[in-house]
Amino acid sequence: MKSYATLDNNLAQVIEIIKCKVQLHSIYLIGSSKKTISKKYILDPELGNSKKCEFSYSLLVITHEFVSDPKTFMNDVFNKTGEKSEVFTIHYTLNDIKYRLRHGDNFLSRILSSENEIYCSERLLPCGYCYHPKMYSIIKKEWEFRMNRAYYFKDKVDVCDDIYDESARMLLISQSLQQACASLLNVFWEYKPSYYELNHLLNLCSNFCNSPKIVLPKKSFRSKRVYHTLCHAQYNVNFKSVDDVSIEDSDYVQRLCRRFLEKVANEGEKKLQELESIHREFRVQ
Repeated sequence: MKSYATLDNNLAQVIEIIKCKVQLHSIYLIGSSKKTISKKYILDPELGNSKKCEFSYSLLVITHEFVSDPKTFMNDVFNKTGEKSEVFTIHYTLNDIKYRLRHGDNFLSRILSSENEIYCSERLLPCGYCYHPKMYSIIKKEWEFRMNRAYYFKDKVDVCDDIYDESARMLLISQSLQQACASLLNVFWEYKPSYYELNHLLNLCSNFCNSPKIVLPKKSFRSKRVYHTLCHAQYNVNFKSVDDVSIEDSDYVQRLCRRFLEKVANEGEKKLQELESIHREFRVQ
């Protein structure tokens, strides 16, 4: 395990919080980002100027027991850091990891390295990356399946209906974005998510491509408000009897969805071309 002296204080705090929550085996760092927010109080000079740093970590968390509610897990960690460090976690049990390592897993072969390890009670030996034309065929088939489903949901939004339900429209757009994210994760990481939540998927994808920037909220209040509605579209459809989403907002999100799918298609096809070349000849490292 890397000593806490080599980690930033915020990441070390996250590790300690996770250790208190679950029977932890190991944690691997997939990606991280830092955002600095500056505040200036013009009408009240006594408050002065202030800067706040917010951190985001994408983590592979391996535990001895199954984590049944990733959303609660991530929210608890975020709250216990004083809302300073946000985590986006991928969860596996140790038994699941051992099974996947025995049978080969290209996602784990890249993540389970000493460079990514930030906490480990027992060293895991990753399998080598598997190259084979059949492997490429599986990746491409999954990509096409997910993208076709993403376009299916998007096309349903484009249909003109006699009945207007903007909340339901937002749900269809949300589903389209989720499927596109799943296709990206499959192509770039060869990872199939077990937890589908739009904000989680977009932030995982932001570790390796630029398309999530189209959908992730900007600085404006409207952007943040609409993004919140988009991420909670399933809840709004199920539990709200009043449709409080405006046509303007759903049209705005629909335009974002079109741009996002176009960008995803370009980035994914480019990655597929790279994969095809490396899988063309059979070899196992």
